[in-house]
Amino acid sequence: MDFRFLKFSFAAAGFVAALISSSAAADMAVNQPIVLSKDTVWSGRVSVVQAVKVPKKVKLRIMPGTMIKFGDKAGLTVEGVLKAAGTKSAPITFTSVDKSPVDGCWPGINFSESGKGSELKRCVISYAASISIDSCSPEIKNCTITQGRQGIELARKAKPVISGNTIRDIAGSGISCQMGSFPTIAGNTIAGCRQYGIFSSQNAEPLIKNNTITGCDTGISVQAAQIIEGNVIKDSKCGLFASIAGNVFAIKGNRFINSVTGAVCQQYTSPVFEKNEFTGNKEGLVCFRASSPLVKNNDFYKNKKAILCIQISHPTITANNIHDNGKGIYLHLSSYALINGNNIWDNKIQVELGNMSSDWERRVKNKPTRGRQAQNINMVSRAKAVPEKLSDGAKIMGSVDATGNWWGADVTREMDSKGPQANIKSLIDGYDRPTRTYKGYSGVYLEDRINYRGWKKTRIKDAGIN
Repeated sequence: MDFRFLKFSFAAAGFVAALISSSAAADMAVNQPIVLSKDTVWSGRVSVVQAVKVPKKVKLRIMPGTMIKFGDKAGLTVEGVLKAAGTKSAPITFTSVDKSPVDGCWPGINFSESGKGSELKRCVISYAASISIDSCSPEIKNCTITQGRQGIELARKAKPVISGNTIRDIAGSGISCQMGSFPTIAGNTIAGCRQYGIFSSQNAEPLIKNNTITGCDTGISVQAAQIIEGNVIKDSKCGLFASIAGNVFAIKGNRFINSVTGAVCQQYTSPVFEKNEFTGNKEGLVCFRASSPLVKNNDFYKNKKAILCIQISHPTITANNIHDNGKGIYLHLSSYALINGNNIWDNKIQVELGNMSSDWERRVKNKPTRGRQAQNINMVSRAKAVPEKLSDGAKIMGSVDATGNWWGADVTREMDSKGPQANIKSLIDGYDRPTRTYKGYSGVYLEDRINYRGWKKTRIKDAGIN
């Protein structure tokens, strides 16, 4: 993405500018690079072969129904004001002059410190390299943006409202937020982007609300955000990918549907997941490498695996409905989640412990490759924690806390019959396989168990979305 000002050498610019200085007639052509010298109106059919710049204090107005075709060197840079407001019956079209255009074959529209009032409304923009927005906030509303190299790119404190648009079939990302941009992205339909539907870097904080994102490689990828709320993300390889975040943000009221992975929390990323729906995914929510989100009042159903916690991930899982999945909760590699106050029922396996052995953690504490001590060392090295000294018994729990849940009628009867220290059929843990060995470590190590004490006899009413 290049947000540098476009610079031109204009030998014959005065003549061309005079042609279009007030009101453009139909079938007008811009054959040389120009800087508009005064307020200008375009209408009818406009062919732009060379680059056009709208300088500060100049306004370019494009009338409804105008068709503008750009050559491969012809972009539109706006430092002044661009008013492009079509109507439902007469949208404004920005497209390529090529008879056989390809993605990104003309440079696109660059708002660079554009003046107040710039807008793109009810426009159809196809085959552009991107719509880039730098240090300004034009409104982009009810447009269709398609077949671009990138969709909309934002940088340097850009704060536009991007709403009601259809962004589809983009080679890169539908909307990309970088370099301290703070847009509102609401009510858009984003489909078929081959990288990300919405991407946000660590120093950008978009508000992402009520969008429908379908068939993208990754629906939303964020390192930081104000809030992610009310979106429908489906049919993707990954619905939401959250990586290291500078602050805790909320992921609330979204639907993650029919994707390979609904949502992933990457290393040390711990947002709040609240009132989301995960259904039809191969994996619902994945917590990876010391991510410890708060997961509350969500519904997980008809996923192959509802919640996976891998490699020292310690989420708090509370007040959720987890039902009709292949596996409800799977914990692996020292992931001691707190699982309390949930309704967990009718999963083929309710909770399963993978490679989980507090005994191993304790006895090889001089080589803590996965334990809490190693986690602290890693966080200290990343300046995310202060060094702490752990006692010998710091992580010697021997069990996962899964107390105070309702497990469904059949499992409840089994627990009532067998008591609090028994091998429950749908809980896979150290009761099923008490010990294991580790390559490179001598001896036999006890496997952890699931502490299901205090199980509820009836469904917990305030769990789940409702």
